[in-house]
Amino acid sequence: MHLFLTGEIQVGKSTIINKAVQSLGRPVGGFRTVAGNYAPDGSSDIFIISTGDKMNCCNDSNRVAHRTGVPGKGFTTFPQVFDTVGASLLRRAGEYPLIIMDELGFMESRALEFQKAVFERLDEDVPVLGVVKPMKTDFLDRIRAHEKVNILSVDVFNREDVLKGILDRMPY
Repeated sequence: MHLFLTGEIQVGKSTIINKAVQSLGRPVGGFRTVAGNYAPDGSSDIFIISTGDKMNCCNDSNRVAHRTGVPGKGFTTFPQVFDTVGASLLRRAGEYPLIIMDELGFMESRALEFQKAVFERLDEDVPVLGVVKPMKTDFLDRIRAHEKVNILSVDVFNREDVLKGILDRMPY
């Protein structure tokens, strides 16, 4: 069974995953997406990193998006990084007893090799714990509809209960 958290921005989804991983005390594979430092103009980069990496690992080779500092101007995405770095992280993740996918959203919409790697992992029995953004895209809708995926909604009132539920459901 795979568990995916969903909810509004900054509600604590990644924090729940981090606490669950720490409580389980098992090695994990997979990826995290992290924002780099903000520039004076308000822009920032977003990177995909291994679950064991720290923020000092981020450079152009694992930058998946650039967020402009201009309201309404959005993102420039780099799907080829998802397709190379991201797919590689997911393919290696099968060696671990738990796979983290933090987080899946709209930026992956054109990264078909990455999407393929996500579904390869979901079709297997190694548990996945992840975050899926609460938006409609074909990719995200297919994840939510996957027969092995359970979606847990997170809000400021149920965060601790969601964490307890994850720990109760993990097979080890």
